[in-house]
Amino acid sequence: MSVLREESFEVIAQSLGLEQLKPGCAAELAPEIEFRLREIIQDAMKFKSHARRDRLTSQDINHALSSRNMEMLYGYGAGTGSGTTFRKISPGLYITDEPEVPVTDIMNAPLPVIPLEPVVHMHWLAVEGVQPKITENDVDEPTIDHTSTTSVTLNAPNPSSGVERKPLVKHVLTDEMQLYFEKVTDAIKSDEFHRQQAAFISLTKDPGLHQLLPYFSKFIYDQVKTSQRDLTLLTAILRMARCLLSNTSLRIELYVRLEQLIPSILTCVLNRQLCENPADDHWAVRKSAAQLMAQICHRYVHPLHSLSLACGRKSILIKADNSFGESYESLQLRVSKIYHEAFLDPTRPLTSQYGAIVGCLYLGPLVMESLLFPHIATYLPLGSDGSASYINLTW
Repeated sequence: MSVLREESFEVIAQSLGLEQLKPGCAAELAPEIEFRLREIIQDAMKFKSHARRDRLTSQDINHALSSRNMEMLYGYGAGTGSGTTFRKISPGLYITDEPEVPVTDIMNAPLPVIPLEPVVHMHWLAVEGVQPKITENDVDEPTIDHTSTTSVTLNAPNPSSGVERKPLVKHVLTDEMQLYFEKVTDAIKSDEFHRQQAAFISLTKDPGLHQLLPYFSKFIYDQVKTSQRDLTLLTAILRMARCLLSNTSLRIELYVRLEQLIPSILTCVLNRQLCENPADDHWAVRKSAAQLMAQICHRYVHPLHSLSLACGRKSILIKADNSFGESYESLQLRVSKIYHEAFLDPTRPLTSQYGAIVGCLYLGPLVMESLLFPHIATYLPLGSDGSASYINLTW
């Protein structure tokens, strides 16, 4: 026997437009409808338990109906139970007293605010390792100590000394980068062939050395400055610089014109003495450094760029031979001028003049023709003591 009464079915049928049910129809429908109601309530209880609530709500019923692809209930919210009234239509049968709402009131009601559509906005977090200063990237600005700034301004002897200066930004390297730098520099300075080869291969092919470029440039400068009598170390340093230039992933042109790399290479070309024993083959080191210097010049000088160099009363025209760069057009001019002055300086030793001649040789035939050949007749008598024949033997 069903707990649902037949009178309830008759009222529901009348609300749906059915005037009279057939005898026995309500009794047949009651068990089936009760079974469906129990299923929906059980599903709603599961939603209630999943939400960790003690009270069943109309939203749980709607979730249960939606899970069964059935139409949800409308007009019942979480707070509608407090004002609900029932009206008796027959003995033991009650229905909710629902007020009638005119359709015109619903049509004239103001529309709710349309929600904003989701929008995806893209911006750069970092460009080549540098965070751009835009609104989307929040940067923690350092706090300024106004007390110390004021005291400096008051004690300043003139208004210009009271200008606030920003502190220098420290370049922080990761532990892995610091360890890599130490391993590479130790391998370069060591006498072990296999360690040096591994370091040279890594410097040539590793694409993640951008942060270490200034440190490598400073290392080359310091080693050449302090080890001008060690041919083995100078040879390794020059090969290290060549490997960095050969790495296509590095923008080493940012450090070419700094006062570290170019002076270090020119020192190996034009220095008076590169070894303790004059019989050692320091000529090969000068030749290798001259080749490296020419490689840098040919790389960063435009092929159509012309250079003019004043020498006495004549104007000498120098053209770059083969190059594939676009920057630092005056680089070859400056290097050629240094070679030219070293070649013509009578106080320079033969070693420095040899480096200047080899340097001009690797810069190309036009440089040799413009800078060296006009002075051959003046230079050869200086080698009457045998120096000229020694130069001929070294070619």
